[in-house]
Amino acid sequence: MRFELHQIEFSHAGAERKTLNRISAVFESGHFYGVFGPNGSGKSTLLKMITAELRPDKGHCEPHLSPENRARILSLVEQELPPRIPLKVREVVALGRYPWRGHPENPAMVESALEALSLLPFAERPYDQLSGGEKQRVMLARAIAQNTELLLLDEPASSLDLNHQIEFYRFLQKLARQGRCVIMVSQDLFLAPQYLDWMLLLKEGVLAAEGKPAEIMTNDMIKQVFGCSLPNIIFHSGFRA
Repeated sequence: MRFELHQIEFSHAGAERKTLNRISAVFESGHFYGVFGPNGSGKSTLLKMITAELRPDKGHCEPHLSPENRARILSLVEQELPPRIPLKVREVVALGRYPWRGHPENPAMVESALEALSLLPFAERPYDQLSGGEKQRVMLARAIAQNTELLLLDEPASSLDLNHQIEFYRFLQKLARQGRCVIMVSQDLFLAPQYLDWMLLLKEGVLAAEGKPAEIMTNDMIKQVFGCSLPNIIFHSGFRA
């Protein structure tokens, strides 16, 4: 799959500046992308352009996703987790199969997603009894069970401890290697870039830079986008100070 943004412009009502300003980008199957930037730089709005939750004021997206096909092409793990769902974990994950109703059911998709996110021990536990990190893993498992070509994630590791963050990024990297297109919005400049194929940096709605993590993660670029420097320890994994 290849998804393209062409000169996208978008402004929220009453905003003093454009939320997205002439953004062009290409996302392809088999790659793990990370979108980074300060708060208010347009990261989540960029995802909403891809999901067609928002329509650009100018520019266009390719391909155009019809409402009928959207849920079979892309899945989304949102930043805000549902605090309460009156279902067991397995039942929540099984909701990911809803777009495929009318097709032969594939229960193995649900079990595979539970296993991949280490959720089998929690499968019969009520969702409401889980911790924030466990709920985050359930939402990802639901998206995995949806079995779409395009997987979008908005700050997906914010509630995970270090061990689960590492497992999580490795899992997303594996999904990309298996042929999915994975696009993640994140503020994690410390760990996530080590697993990415491509980074995009947004600043005030503009695409400030994009490229391989080792090319993007320089002190000059971080200063330009975030207005600060990263500790030298961040560059020990091949990134350049």
